[in-house]
Amino acid sequence: MTNSGFEKKGINSNLILIIMTGIFTALSMLTSYNPIWANIPINIIIPIIVLLKLKTVFFEKLKLSTLLLMRILVVFAALNLLNGQLYVKIVIIFLVINILEATITDLKRKKYFNFITGLILAISIFYMKGTWFGKYYDANLPTDIGTVFWWIAYTIWNWFFVTNEFSPSIAKFHLGVLTAPLIGVLITRNPGLWLIFRANSLTIAGFIQIAKKQYWEEKMKSEKFEYFVKKTQNTSAQLIFMIINVSLILLSVLI
Repeated sequence: MTNSGFEKKGINSNLILIIMTGIFTALSMLTSYNPIWANIPINIIIPIIVLLKLKTVFFEKLKLSTLLLMRILVVFAALNLLNGQLYVKIVIIFLVINILEATITDLKRKKYFNFITGLILAISIFYMKGTWFGKYYDANLPTDIGTVFWWIAYTIWNWFFVTNEFSPSIAKFHLGVLTAPLIGVLITRNPGLWLIFRANSLTIAGFIQIAKKQYWEEKMKSEKFEYFVKKTQNTSAQLIFMIINVSLILLSVLI
């Protein structure tokens, strides 16, 4: 394919990325604040159909199933069938499991710098405390700015994991998934809501990616983005961002 052909696809993929980021943001906030009428059809019924009807690889099935379980439990908490504060503790525990799962994968692939970041992220979660508000929750580190530092470090770490796990096209798709909870935080001005926005945006993106994986592979293709991803995967970039991430994590629990 000619460079002009790639550029045309790149422009289209950027527009699609903007649209999808808006969709992820809107749906993640909608389902976060409405665990019954929005969460059940979007984050529970659709993922169940996807898992039962569509072909998935093991990692996709495991990830979506875990997210689905948390979306089901939040319904019980909202209906007072499960203690809300206990639910928040379960969410934080599953966050640790989620990070460690990806961290072990990084270790197997010899992505040692991202492995170190993930390990420290998992440990730092022991400083995180959450609060249940009847229908939704927040999760904070000692200060708001510390919480901001933490989710910036998580976002960078998760970005590197995604670029190692998927093709550049799917990695670009996940830029919208990672950006959505950050936009949600900016809109609400509450860093503590990042975790619930992240959980819901990832659930929504999970079933959308599985349902139309080949579509995203083709539509998100961009030569410039592929070059960018390649550059971020070199040893120097990985080392630099590990240092940045670890510094942010340490600051998040110390300030």
